[in-house]
Amino acid sequence: MNKGKKRLFILLGMATVLLYCLVFAVIWLIMTSESAFWRHVILIGLMAAFVVLMLQMVLGLSCLIFGLLRGVESPALQKLGRNIVELFYPMVMRIGQLFGISKEEIEDSYIKINNQITVSSGQKYQPEEILVLAPHCLQRADCPYKITMDVHNCHRCGRCSVDGLLCIAEETGVHFVVASGGTFARKFAQEYQPKAIVAIACERDLTSGIKDMHMQHIPVVGVLNERPNGPCHNTTVQLCKVRQAINYFMKE
Repeated sequence: MNKGKKRLFILLGMATVLLYCLVFAVIWLIMTSESAFWRHVILIGLMAAFVVLMLQMVLGLSCLIFGLLRGVESPALQKLGRNIVELFYPMVMRIGQLFGISKEEIEDSYIKINNQITVSSGQKYQPEEILVLAPHCLQRADCPYKITMDVHNCHRCGRCSVDGLLCIAEETGVHFVVASGGTFARKFAQEYQPKAIVAIACERDLTSGIKDMHMQHIPVVGVLNERPNGPCHNTTVQLCKVRQAINYFMKE
């Protein structure tokens, strides 16, 4: 797996902890400006709640870092790490944008961390339990054969990545569908009831899809599409990365 940008999410997570510390420091200054009994009671309550929260966050972040560095296969650590990623995500996104880091960079980091957590679990599945989910923008915009309802309508001309993905699906025995949006992606997930998903999409759609499937306890490995013609238009994907993602899930 590509480890290049996973550290971005970790660093922003640390920045989140520091921000909470700053907020606490401000509250401390406000509450200690007058030495009334109830102010001290409230202050002690806030301190206790803050310490518990910080311990949970620091412990969770430490477990996440340890798991990512060592590739630990402990289900408990992986679950904790994934929950910490979801907990930190909204604040990480805001802090990153304050520092001028693009939303796409943070989403890319989130996807890479998700992929490593998923892969390190070592869970394996039968081919028919795996669903490869691709976006419709992989198909050439001028192609008259629409494949969003039935991918086998593809005429296999080789002008886009769909033909290659069909070949991979045929070779491995996994299910392969093309969705025209998030609603249809969720519909296919409900229809096929996969135990694992290899999802191809842009940063935004992958992040959203991973979060949706996490709520349903379905592991996802995300593969970013490539957009030489801009977003949502004649995109491509590296077939070797899709095959690699399938192999992570496949039983020997």
